[in-house]
Amino acid sequence: MSKGKSVRPLSEAEYLALGEFRYLLRRFMRQMEEATRRLGANPQQYQLVLAVKGLPRHVAPTISRLAERMQLNHNSMVELVDRCEENNLLRRTRSASDRRQVTLSVTPEGEGLLRRLGVAARQELRDSGPALVDAILRLTGETRSAKDAAALRPRTGGNKKSGP
Repeated sequence: MSKGKSVRPLSEAEYLALGEFRYLLRRFMRQMEEATRRLGANPQQYQLVLAVKGLPRHVAPTISRLAERMQLNHNSMVELVDRCEENNLLRRTRSASDRRQVTLSVTPEGEGLLRRLGVAARQELRDSGPALVDAILRLTGETRSAKDAAALRPRTGGNKKSGP
């Protein structure tokens, strides 16, 4: 929370925007969980492999760093890494100079999972992304230009999926 600013309660419109944002975010997560399961993979393992792949190059993919990124405690992260290693999605590497230091890397099998699910994630975000952005903008009180709004519209020719 920002220091020095007076806190005002959310307006009805902001509550609606927050509720819509939460719904759309959860719907995106559920779609990705289902896509992961259809490929025979575990959603949390996919999220960890994605977290490793998605780190900036200058950030070491340590268990502690990834526990923070995934909002898991250290012990839970170690167990998740163990399962990813058993499924040949990630590989642990110990530092030669400090054997306590372990970094993670994505295996070719993990890369394959990322490729298959990345396409599904991009498509889902193309479908739901504009509504997510609108909800955020309504909640924060910001607006966007007509040009920005047009750039965010799905390029599917108006054939949006129906249903939740």
